[in-house]
Amino acid sequence: MQPSPQHRAVEFEKLLAEALQKAGLRVNKSSGSADRGVDIVARQGKKIYVFELKVSSESRKDRAIPLISQGILEVQQAAANAFPGAIPVVVFASDYVSDSLVEHVEEFASRNAPHVGIGVIDRGGFRRFSGHGLEVLNAERSPSRSLNRIRKGASAANLFSDLNQWMLKILLSRSIPEPLLSAPRGHYENASQLADAAGVSIMSAFRLVRQLSEEGFLDERGGLRLVRIEELLERWLRASPYRVHEIPARWILRGEKNAFHAALRSYTSRMRSDAPVSERNHVYKASPRICLALFAAAEVLGFKFVHGTQPHIYIENLDEEALRQLGLSVERANHQPDVSVRIPENPHAVFRAAVERNGVPAADVLQVWLDVAHHPARGKAQADILRKQIFSRFFDKDYA
Repeated sequence: MQPSPQHRAVEFEKLLAEALQKAGLRVNKSSGSADRGVDIVARQGKKIYVFELKVSSESRKDRAIPLISQGILEVQQAAANAFPGAIPVVVFASDYVSDSLVEHVEEFASRNAPHVGIGVIDRGGFRRFSGHGLEVLNAERSPSRSLNRIRKGASAANLFSDLNQWMLKILLSRSIPEPLLSAPRGHYENASQLADAAGVSIMSAFRLVRQLSEEGFLDERGGLRLVRIEELLERWLRASPYRVHEIPARWILRGEKNAFHAALRSYTSRMRSDAPVSERNHVYKASPRICLALFAAAEVLGFKFVHGTQPHIYIENLDEEALRQLGLSVERANHQPDVSVRIPENPHAVFRAAVERNGVPAADVLQVWLDVAHHPARGKAQADILRKQIFSRFFDKDYA
């Protein structure tokens, strides 16, 4: 029997408190509404640390990054309100965390909140902290446990990694109308040409081509041609996360909903004009990329079906200033959210393939299909419509 979320939280809070005490810090558990966003307060000399613990049953990037993002905002606000001068720290906890996940978390935190301490812990005793002298808490997992994990996952190549999804969208794009998916359209003879079109390394394209060929999804006679597409899409759908962490946001001002598309247009136009010309088609470094998602994107693409759902938006990282420019705030939004914010696990596939309709950025139709299929609010019905109207043409001729 799996432990309840409450039991997990208590267990990890105890593990964190014990680690702090062993490192010589004085620990107090936090309680009370004034300390919302703080689970543990620890003191070492004149330093005060406030810890916000985020626990997940799944140690995946698409779970960890949104939780870390939310924790950063919460702990900063709590520290400023209840513990002026304290050092805010966010800790992600799960049963097991991989080295690659640790790298993703550390890179995200250093890029978006370098002044906030960051930590990752698991039930096996692994701890990785960075910033403000917290490295003293670091501990490695036992070699046998690590080796077993490596052996277990070593042979599992990821056909649907971020860059692979982007390249698959390129290979499928010849049969999808341009207003529904943004991608370079052409005939590709080999992995080198695909890599050049996708803006990825030749090795990345070569690995995808090899795996597609080995699994029978690619006919290389006369160029790169996908086959058995229905089965490929079903596997892609199964590989997509069933549960995605969504961050609630609210309108800053009443009536802001009516101006949401105008704010999206303004943000996108400003982001494009501020970006260097060489980067405008792919990566915008000055501001996080955004686009409508799920049913809101479906409506913009001309496939409105589900009514009455909150709009969803993808944002590259949880940037308070970017949200403010869109008229949104995550503060006190848990009880009555107006918008659901998602940070994608596959940003290359989401944002490079996104389209614009009347200046409003929206996820491409393939991404919408993948996302709505698992959504409880009649998502399957919306996905079935897209499948019938857009993707059934793949199955009839079985190529792209």
